[in-house]
Amino acid sequence: MRLAICGANPAETGLLCSAVRTYCADTGIPAELCPLNGLAGLWADFRPGAYQGVLLGVGDTAGFLAARQLRERDWACRLVVIDDTERFAIPCLRLHAADFLVRPLRPEQLRRAAARLTGRE
Repeated sequence: MRLAICGANPAETGLLCSAVRTYCADTGIPAELCPLNGLAGLWADFRPGAYQGVLLGVGDTAGFLAARQLRERDWACRLVVIDDTERFAIPCLRLHAADFLVRPLRPEQLRRAAARLTGRE
């Protein structure tokens, strides 16, 4: 399973990767994590089927538009969106995002998001 991790900054990307890596190790899910630097990193390597899941932490309008664009390009890819506010929660869920998280992130939220990203919940 190939998972793209795109946080708001390198520190958040590292935190998200660590949480997903721990969840996958604990549950025995084989996963290749692909940490990406911003939306440019996501689109540079993106094609339908490139990732089975994307954890997208680029918030606000840019994050929502990226989620919508991702969904238009690849309907099968699981999507978890992270934002600073609940403003785009309903629009992202209408895009069939598996989860929508609001910062600050808590460990139990990250574990649930990892489960949904990998299709285990």
